[in-house]
Amino acid sequence: MKTILAAVIGGLIVFAGIKYLDSQMQGQVPGRAVQAPAHAPSALDKVMASHTLRCAYAAYDPFIIIGANGDVKGIFHDVLEEAAKRLSLKVEWTEEVGYGNINTGFMTGRYDAFCAGLWPAGSRATSTLFSQAVVWDPVGVWVRGNDNRFDGHMEALNDPSYKIAVIDGDATIAMADAMYPKAGRLAVSQNQTIGEEITQVATGKADALFQDYLSADRFMATSPGSLKNLSPHKPALIYALTVGYNQGEFALRDMVNVVLDDMDRDGTTARIVKTYLGDKSNLVFHKQGQYEPY
Repeated sequence: MKTILAAVIGGLIVFAGIKYLDSQMQGQVPGRAVQAPAHAPSALDKVMASHTLRCAYAAYDPFIIIGANGDVKGIFHDVLEEAAKRLSLKVEWTEEVGYGNINTGFMTGRYDAFCAGLWPAGSRATSTLFSQAVVWDPVGVWVRGNDNRFDGHMEALNDPSYKIAVIDGDATIAMADAMYPKAGRLAVSQNQTIGEEITQVATGKADALFQDYLSADRFMATSPGSLKNLSPHKPALIYALTVGYNQGEFALRDMVNVVLDDMDRDGTTARIVKTYLGDKSNLVFHKQGQYEPY
């Protein structure tokens, strides 16, 4: 009997010791309830607490136009201002950033969204969350204005003897990989301007590039005849222009998406596009259904 009692007492002592060590490893004080770890507030929490959506932006005329005194206007400016109004929020246009530095500000908490129009790209998807399309951006394959080698057969660009100009970390890499996997690449930094990117083709350093209709049209306004669209009547591709968020901020994205969808249905976004583009509004598509693949 004494042997059994001693064994039971010994077992209880061992059990208590194990529980104590386990509590020490978990940072607990024996006898106290376990405290759940505190979670950092989400972007939506911050927006709703401050009633303010902090937007980063980059110059991308006519989607974001930055005036000489730093004031901001443009299609995305007006769309985000109206969306915030419908959510009883205000927009703070926090800072101008380069397309290659968007996620730095997300990680340091300087802003809640990138509100200048962003092409979704697989290279960004691990770190960036994209909204639904605000507008659809038709993209052509452009060559020098006097280059007739690919007229009527743009597929001929898929050859190692040719180079496609692409932007590091941008959707243009996915475009080139999909349509011209055999062609060479001439990569430019995301910190370069659209004009500098187009110049790679205009000066003969590259044979072709993917560019949206609006940007090419604005470049040719000052350099007439410098470029030619190999598919002028049917875009080679179409990409959504979106609002960007830090990866994981689904709640904030989904809240704003509801209003963007409302603005799409009631014609508000179309009217804003018309305000800035007038008779050139067909250079962006309001509906993806307007697009037929090349």
